[in-house]
Amino acid sequence: MLELEQLRYKEQCEDMVDVRRLKMLQMVQLFKCEEDAAQAVEWLSELLDALLKTHIRLGDDAQETKVLLEKHRKFVDVAQSTYDYGRQLLQATVVLCQSLRCTSRSSGDTLPRLNRVWKQFTIASEERVHRLEMAIAFHSNAEKILQDCPEEPEAINDEEQFDEIEAVGKSLLDRLTVPVVYPDGTEQYFGSPSDMASTAEHIRDRMKLVSLKRQQLRHPEMVTTES
Repeated sequence: MLELEQLRYKEQCEDMVDVRRLKMLQMVQLFKCEEDAAQAVEWLSELLDALLKTHIRLGDDAQETKVLLEKHRKFVDVAQSTYDYGRQLLQATVVLCQSLRCTSRSSGDTLPRLNRVWKQFTIASEERVHRLEMAIAFHSNAEKILQDCPEEPEAINDEEQFDEIEAVGKSLLDRLTVPVVYPDGTEQYFGSPSDMASTAEHIRDRMKLVSLKRQQLRHPEMVTTES
């Protein structure tokens, strides 16, 4: 009988050790998840910073701008993966806290930070896409006008087409001066004032070429006289 009781006591002790070992492992996992979730927020913040400070150019022509748009979409995929990774880690901390019957040290603060940075990123990203799409439309139409198309003279003699290019160009220039506005009311511009000026100058130069082409089509005798 005594040996049986000792055996049961030993088993109980081993069970308690196993439970404590499991809890210790869960605690380690919890701390690791909290740290990695906080790191995910930092990574996402760095991606947002890179988007605003370095993703500025709108391309010198339609083809280059399309390449920039594709690169941006891949960049957004990286940010999306980072956000999803942070969310998964925070969900894991909730499960571990429920199992350990404890309160997370940081997940209560990390989740709002993660969601806030992600919201800021998506707003800035949507603005970037909008500008690139406008630039593609501007460059594509301008290139059609500026290319010599003797077999389709009516295609470049359309006043509405010139008006559309001018309107898109002006809208794009105006867009460059508009900041990204976040839900909390804070504002952020893409790049520095010099970056903005450089981009705007290229658009104006293209608009001047289109305007010159328009004048040449209106007054072909001017071209003949000059030549």
